[in-house]
Amino acid sequence: MNDEFKTKAELIKELKTLREEQEKDVFKNSTKRKKAEKDLVEFEEKYHTVFENTGTSIMVIEEDMTISMVNTHFGKLSGYSKRAIENKMKWTDFVIPEDLEKMKKYHIARRKSAEKPPTEYEFRMIDRKGKIKDMFLKIGMIPNTKKSIVSLTNITKLKRAEERIVKILSLRNAISNINQLLARVKSESELFQKICNLLIEVKEIRSVWIGLTNSENFEVKPVAQAGFEEDYLSSIKVTWDDSKYGQGPTGIALKTSQPFVIRNIEDDPKFKSWKNYALKRDYLSSIALPLIYKKEPIGALNVYSGIKGAFTKEKVKFLKEVSIDITIGIKSLRLTLDLQQSYQKLKKTMDATIETMSKIVEAKDPYTAGHQQRVSQLATSIAKELNFSKDKIEGIRIASLIHDIGKIGLPSEILAKPTRLTDIEFNLIKSHSQMGHDILKSINFSYPVARIVLQHHERLDGSGYPNHLKGDKIFLEAKIIGVADVVEAMSSHRPYRPALGIDKALEEIFKNKGIFYDPEVVDVCLRLFREKGFEFKQRKVS
Repeated sequence: MNDEFKTKAELIKELKTLREEQEKDVFKNSTKRKKAEKDLVEFEEKYHTVFENTGTSIMVIEEDMTISMVNTHFGKLSGYSKRAIENKMKWTDFVIPEDLEKMKKYHIARRKSAEKPPTEYEFRMIDRKGKIKDMFLKIGMIPNTKKSIVSLTNITKLKRAEERIVKILSLRNAISNINQLLARVKSESELFQKICNLLIEVKEIRSVWIGLTNSENFEVKPVAQAGFEEDYLSSIKVTWDDSKYGQGPTGIALKTSQPFVIRNIEDDPKFKSWKNYALKRDYLSSIALPLIYKKEPIGALNVYSGIKGAFTKEKVKFLKEVSIDITIGIKSLRLTLDLQQSYQKLKKTMDATIETMSKIVEAKDPYTAGHQQRVSQLATSIAKELNFSKDKIEGIRIASLIHDIGKIGLPSEILAKPTRLTDIEFNLIKSHSQMGHDILKSINFSYPVARIVLQHHERLDGSGYPNHLKGDKIFLEAKIIGVADVVEAMSSHRPYRPALGIDKALEEIFKNKGIFYDPEVVDVCLRLFREKGFEFKQRKVS
C-alpha cells in the first residue's frame, strides 16, 4: 500500500486521540462554566451585601421613574415595605410638589448625553405618614442601561440645626448693631427709629413700632416704626387702660409688665379690635414688650411677623433683652454692661448649636469622639500665638469645631472600618471636605467658615484635596486647622490602628514642614508642645 494512504489502525488511533482531546475540551469548558457560575453567585451575594449595608438609603430607578429595587434602609426611611415599593411605586411618589418639577427635569436631562444635570443636590421627601424630610441625594446612571442608582442621606436634623444657626446669627448681629448704635445716637427719636430699622432686618420680623405711654389719658403714642404702610399706625388706637383698646397685646403687656404674644392674629380674640387692619397687611402673629423703668411702664416695643407662631421662646428672650436695652437708652443713651451680657448669651446659644452639629458628626463616627474639640483647642492656641485678631480666632474656633461636618453624609461602615480602606472608600472619605462646605456655605458666619472647612485637607505642594490648591491659594486658617488635624489624629486612637503618640505626630509635621505644612504654623505648633507645655484637654461630660 502506498505511504500516502494511512492504515486502518493508524486512522483508528488518530480518531481516538481526537476524541480524547474533545473530551478534555468539554471537561475544561464545563469547569470554566461552573467557575463562572460560582463567581457570578459570589458577586451577586457581595453586591447584595454592599447594597443592603452601606449605611444609607439606596434605590434603582427605571427610565419611567418606577423604583425597581430598594434596600432596607430606604424602606425604613419611607415607611413602606420593599414589596410595596419595588416595581409598584414611582420615585415621584416620594417628592413634595414644590421640588418635583426640578427633579423631573434632572431625570430627563440625565438620559441625554449632551446635558449634565447635577449629580448631588438637596430636596424634600415625604414619607408614608406624610412627614416631610430634608434629604441629600447622590445619583448616577448604571453603565449600558437607562437605569439610575440613587443614594439618600437624611439631613433633616442637620438642616434644623442650620436654620437655627441662621436665626441665632441674625439675632446676634442685631444685638451687635444695637451695641454700636447706642454708643452713637444723640437723641431718643434717633434711638427709636434706628432700633426699628435694625429689628426689621432680623429673620421673620416684618414690622416694628415703638410707642411711649401717656399717664394722663393712658394712650400709647407711636414714636417710631419700620415696615408698616404709612396709614397703619394712624388708623389704630392703642391704650393700656380697661377700655376695649387696652385689652390688646400692648395694653396687657404694659399692665402685667410681661411680654404678650399673639401666635395667630386671625383666631385670637385679644386682637379683635385691630384684626382687620392687620390681616389686610398679612400680619399673622405679634408680640408686645413693655418698656419698664424703675417699675413704671414708659412705653412698648411692638413686633409683627407674616408667619404664624413666629415668636418662639428663643426670639421672645432676645426681644426682651432688646426692650431692656431700649429702656436704658431712653434714660441714658448709653449702653451698659447689660448689652455685652446679652451678646454673650446669644453667643452661648450659637455655641450650643455648633456643639450640637459637632455631636451629630460624633454620632456618625463615634470612634473619633472629641476629635473636633481637640483640634479646635490646638488651632485656636496656634492662632493666638500668631497674634490673630479676636474675630479671626473666633472664625478658626468655629471652623475647627465643625471641620468634619461633611462626614454626616458618609456611610458609618466606612468611617469605622478597622482595616485599610479601598481606593473607592478613600475617595468617598475625601468628599467630606466638599460636602462640609456645601452644608455650611449658606450660613453667614461673618467669617469664611465654609471655605476654611473646604480647604483643611489641602497641602502646600498641591497634593491635598479636594482642589489640589498650592501655597498662598490656601487660607492661612485652613493651614492651621490642617496642622492641628494631623497632630490630633496621629496622637489618638483610630479603629484601624492604635494611637501613634504626640512625638510621632510632631515628627511628621517637622519632617514635612514647607512641603505639606506651612513652616510658620509648624514652628508655632512645635513651640506650643515643646516649650509651653500645651496638652489636649479632656472633654467635659455634660
